[in-house]
Amino acid sequence: MVKINLIRLGGLTAVLAGILRVFSSVLPTTSPRIKALYLVIDILLLISIIGLFEFQRLEAGIPGTLAVLLQVLGALILIGRDLAILSDAFYPIGALTFAVGLDLFAITSWKAKTLPRWVLLLLILSTVIGPIGFFSPSLSILFAASGIVFGIGFASAGTAICLPRRHR
Repeated sequence: MVKINLIRLGGLTAVLAGILRVFSSVLPTTSPRIKALYLVIDILLLISIIGLFEFQRLEAGIPGTLAVLLQVLGALILIGRDLAILSDAFYPIGALTFAVGLDLFAITSWKAKTLPRWVLLLLILSTVIGPIGFFSPSLSILFAASGIVFGIGFASAGTAICLPRRHR
């Protein structure tokens, strides 16, 4: 029962994080409350990672464990930046660490057949187009697009793990 509740909590927080990430992608980055929104999103991501991992823990093995560790480390770095404990210079490090963990998560999920493949493709796509938009000012629209793609994919992953048919 505790495992099912943890998975559902992870799923619900993933849905909320995904929706908020889509929303934050269309807000101007000069918005006065954007850092607070990023903090909420990053905390929700941290919580949801645990539920997503627990959902496929048995099938994920060592690569899945490494994926969750990278995602947690990345999320903690991002939270530290959101709280101004770390400087903005840490954003690329946290985002890259989270993205590598997310890609490894998607690959292990693909192999284990635990989540819909279209969801996993969205997650991977977001980690490809995001850095292009972040580091290429002329292609900054891709950074916003990656947030939307990630948000849809993450919310969909959360929805998928909340469905009772997959609980073990």
